[in-house]
Amino acid sequence: MSVLRMLTSRGWTLVILGAIVTVAAMLFGQNDLLWLGLLLIALPAVAMVMVGRSRMSLAVERRLNPARAPLGERLRGSLTLTKRGSLPLGLLQFEEAIPRQLGRRPRFTVHRFAGEWSRQVNYPLEGLERGRYQVGPLLVRATDPFGLAKMDRRFASTRETMITPRIVPLSSMGSATGQGQSGDSTPQRIGLVGADDVLVREYRAGDDVRRIHWRSTARRDELMVRREEQAWDPSVSVLLDNRSSAHAGMGQDSSFEWAVSAAASVAMHMISSGYRLSILDTEGPLVDADTLTPDELRESVALTLTDVTMTSHNTSLATMVRAATGHQTGEVLIAITGRLSRDDVHALVAMRSHRAQGLAMVLDVDTFTARRFRGDESLAGEHEAAIDLLRRHAWRVVEVTGTTTIDEAWRSLDRVGVTTR
Repeated sequence: MSVLRMLTSRGWTLVILGAIVTVAAMLFGQNDLLWLGLLLIALPAVAMVMVGRSRMSLAVERRLNPARAPLGERLRGSLTLTKRGSLPLGLLQFEEAIPRQLGRRPRFTVHRFAGEWSRQVNYPLEGLERGRYQVGPLLVRATDPFGLAKMDRRFASTRETMITPRIVPLSSMGSATGQGQSGDSTPQRIGLVGADDVLVREYRAGDDVRRIHWRSTARRDELMVRREEQAWDPSVSVLLDNRSSAHAGMGQDSSFEWAVSAAASVAMHMISSGYRLSILDTEGPLVDADTLTPDELRESVALTLTDVTMTSHNTSLATMVRAATGHQTGEVLIAITGRLSRDDVHALVAMRSHRAQGLAMVLDVDTFTARRFRGDESLAGEHEAAIDLLRRHAWRVVEVTGTTTIDEAWRSLDRVGVTTR
């Protein structure tokens, strides 16, 4: 920082006034007036020396509690300021640099004339948007007791915080989830694919030949395969529709944020229930549990869904279809979608092929915003027709509005399953 730029307007006033008085004293031979002019010039110079010494005597320690928080929750920032050295300062003005997604920048002052002191300052933060953010650095403006000089200093240290999706505890769904891989959970796992699945069915292209039930094949004179094996080691794929064209609304109350929160909640619930989990969006796989422990998988889900964003260049589910068809058959599909078209339904039906169940939370995205279909009412009819078509292809479908909670939608899927079996 330039030495001359350290002077405040008050400091410059004294320097200019002192120069005028000094010149006048020299012209008129007034020694007393000369000393006054030199004093007026010396005061800002002394102030600059005092402020300049502060750059090596101020330390800051930053804490965030908690280090991460769900969307919409509050955090608390804490700064411990320590002034060392015997030289006193007048006023210290602080401004913490935080992104707008965490709220307003905190500003505060410390007016202490002591040479050494320590002070803790707390300030609120609020997770207004999901993502990872840097808090800091801290900007400090030091001034002398008379306000003649100033020095701005920006600390280099920052601290990262994460605003994660809201994760809602979900109730048990008897017709579509299990509670573990041992003991009494086995009947619930069999219930995942329906009572008929403990029997045999006709062989389909792509079935594992090791599942052929030879006794039934001989009796019926056609290839039959066992179906109960799907229930012993279940897996689930959560499909997140992140197309910008399929969502509406702004900020944390948008349809996309509801979908991300639902995906995170369902994923955590299925991990706790002992399922192998994969999460896909319209660009392909996001999370795959093949090499992760349950705790590592929970962390991976939280981190991945914190970073997921809407995409504008994908308008179809083709990439998701290709990624989903690469997974093993017999798994459950749980789709969380925005506005649907007939082509979207065909893609979902293709993903559903050779799988135990397909469950879908379909968002009525226009209930998340005041704007309805941007004047094109044909989209409303196409969306409703797509939902009907999806139901006709053996998907359990629940329509979600802007007032529907995630647990309500989840329990509705259970009731739909019970009434259609």
